[in-house]
Amino acid sequence: MSHPQPPHVLLIDDDVAVLGLVGDALTHFGMRVHPFSEANRALRLLEDPESPQFDLVISDINMDGMDGFDVINRVKSTHPNLPVVLMTGQASLDYAIRAMRMGAANLFQKPLTIRELVNSVFHLVDLHREIRLAESGLRGMVEERRVFRARADELDIPSLVTHLTDRLVPMGFAKATNVDVIAMAFHEALVNALEHGCLELDSGLKGDLFAEKDAYAAQMQERLADPRYAHRHIEIESVLTGDSFTVAIRDGGPGFDTATVANISDVDLNRQCGRGLPLILLVMDEVIHNPAGNEIRLVLAKKEA
Repeated sequence: MSHPQPPHVLLIDDDVAVLGLVGDALTHFGMRVHPFSEANRALRLLEDPESPQFDLVISDINMDGMDGFDVINRVKSTHPNLPVVLMTGQASLDYAIRAMRMGAANLFQKPLTIRELVNSVFHLVDLHREIRLAESGLRGMVEERRVFRARADELDIPSLVTHLTDRLVPMGFAKATNVDVIAMAFHEALVNALEHGCLELDSGLKGDLFAEKDAYAAQMQERLADPRYAHRHIEIESVLTGDSFTVAIRDGGPGFDTATVANISDVDLNRQCGRGLPLILLVMDEVIHNPAGNEIRLVLAKKEA
């Protein structure tokens, strides 16, 4: 979790306790955090040409005066490529849909699971930097098929997500305002294939960032060292045509009962663990599982200009 150039994060929350908790966690991992309890002051800094180049904005939704939806609207009007993460104590399906449509890269329910938030922030910072570098030179492409294959212990998820998203904006399958949340959906699908497919890890083992022992991480390291799990393969196939972009992710695990996959619900969105599939369902135009439960097919349709 280190970067040659420390990422700058604009953090907005009128709850000083949350401001301190999140700020301390991100600062601990080398980020330059700019905390504000008033959104207007934070956005004045963002819009100041003398300010540092920001990599991410994190904002609470429910605030007096300018709320989180006002924040994302103003950020996207001046910095359309800048990812925004929202936090709320009143998560609901309506909130999630509204946030994603406005361009939010992720939505977190309070009380926060700090480990999940920190991981999300680092993924978004890396994605934001890499995707911007990869977008040039792709206009005019008509059709493409790419296949990637890697062992579980060799899988490079950030690089794969970059490859899966570098075509989206130039080819009309995403806009600068929502490509980050699509990237997060691909990331979640790859993490699920690795951790719950190949490695067969249980989300119930996840603890908080400051817990004395991270049982989930410990089991992951054990299984990455065990050839029975680590040598399973994940295959990713992407097919781009004039009308659709499809990504199929197949893992070498035993699969799961696909009958347990339900529509998005408020219960799903409020969970601190296992939020990956609800995010994928919310973002993608179509999501299909194979009968064995070890392949997910994610489909994006071309968006109107």
